[in-house]
Amino acid sequence: MKACFIDTWAYLALANRRDAGHAVALDVDAFLEEQGWVSVTSDWVLDETLTRLHGLAGAEVALRFLGDLDAQLAARRLLLLNVSPPRFEAAVRLFRRLAPKVPRLSLTDCTSFALMDELDVRWAFTADKHFFTAGPKVGPLVTPVDAAFVFRPPIS
Repeated sequence: MKACFIDTWAYLALANRRDAGHAVALDVDAFLEEQGWVSVTSDWVLDETLTRLHGLAGAEVALRFLGDLDAQLAARRLLLLNVSPPRFEAAVRLFRRLAPKVPRLSLTDCTSFALMDELDVRWAFTADKHFFTAGPKVGPLVTPVDAAFVFRPPIS
């Protein structure tokens, strides 16, 4: 199974036409769909995304995103994972290990890393620098280059 973890960065870039990563996010999204990849995300990522969309762009944009998300879930194009207590504990362990070395690390990112590790998902739809430092098993699909972003297709 080819699976890709969808991070907050991707959702924000896809939802905002003025985002510097919007065009590359559309390319990555189209690639994943055309190639039949399974999209995976978490309830924590969705919480972070909706909170930021509402704060940055208002209720209309956040609610439109939520409607699109509902459609993806209904069509089974997205696997939504819950951060259960055992997953939360794994994320806290990661946070304790990584936080002293990784500035501005979020617990949400650690929940993503824990889920990716649990499911052996190697690729993340993100340009978040924390995914570059999460370990050798994580491959972000988008690389920041100067003031732009570059799509790096996954290597099987």
